[in-house]
Amino acid sequence: MNHLQYSYQNFFSSATIDRSARVLGSDSTLQALINSRDTKFLPIWNKKVLLSKTQGRAKKSEFTKHEISRFRCITAPVYIGCIGKTHYFATEVEPNSEDCNEFIDLLHSVNLLNAQDSAILGCAITLLSWRNDHKNCGLCGSPTSDSQGGNVLVCSKPACQHEHYPKIDPAIIVLVEHQDQALFGRKSEWPKFRYSTIAGFVEAGESAEQAVVREVAEETGVEIAEVSYHSSQPWPFSNSLMLGYTAIAKGSTEIKLHDKELEHAQWLSRDELASQLSKGKFIPPTSFSIAFRLIEDWFNASNKTTFRVLCENNNTPC
Repeated sequence: MNHLQYSYQNFFSSATIDRSARVLGSDSTLQALINSRDTKFLPIWNKKVLLSKTQGRAKKSEFTKHEISRFRCITAPVYIGCIGKTHYFATEVEPNSEDCNEFIDLLHSVNLLNAQDSAILGCAITLLSWRNDHKNCGLCGSPTSDSQGGNVLVCSKPACQHEHYPKIDPAIIVLVEHQDQALFGRKSEWPKFRYSTIAGFVEAGESAEQAVVREVAEETGVEIAEVSYHSSQPWPFSNSLMLGYTAIAKGSTEIKLHDKELEHAQWLSRDELASQLSKGKFIPPTSFSIAFRLIEDWFNASNKTTFRVLCENNNTPC
């Protein structure tokens, strides 16, 4: 299995974005890019993005340095990367009252975007969110300043000068199998009948594989015998990196909701899952998520009709 290619298939995975200019170029080089008429800027407001929509599809709205001045830019430009020959920066803006309604949540519009636009907008949200949370040094409290195009923040106090790098929280997500069945769970705050695979954050001092074993045991009481890596997905909405796995259950498959994080969990075979979908009693995760990919790959491994087509045929929201 080509894990690199598998991860490329996940939304928000920036396979086509070249970020080397932030480390290979000097500050003067990056400043020259900011001033270039060919450079594009992406406005972000309260983690919301600006899109242009045509015929049921959408694409990122991008501006030259002159055009971005229609907004009040409240942060210095942060270098995102290069696509083809175009360099992109993102900046936090404060739109006027007329423009506010034009900004929308990326989460609610991903299905309208192509993979490349979703990746660059996701990266922009992640970096600006991290930057806004680290305006001051975590060691001494002094203000921080930009380095490497805003991808590194440096403490301004001469005696400190600590470097701060983007903080990404690793989390695991796993599809657990037992014979012809897979394990699904739902949280009480989710829409009715929405189910997903098991997920949770990696804790201090444990490996990702240990987190898989622990999370499944804590949330469902099921023990794991084998763990295999699938792929990964950056998740900009919580500044997380989702590490996807498949696993095989061992021993008893009785479900016990130990930590009460899940409202309900169940084992379903492919036929049972198809039946639940047709009855509207199983709503899968969003189709651009790694959770959907895990379910899709498991389901398609032994079924003539693909999981995505099955969802479409049943008009299942995903």
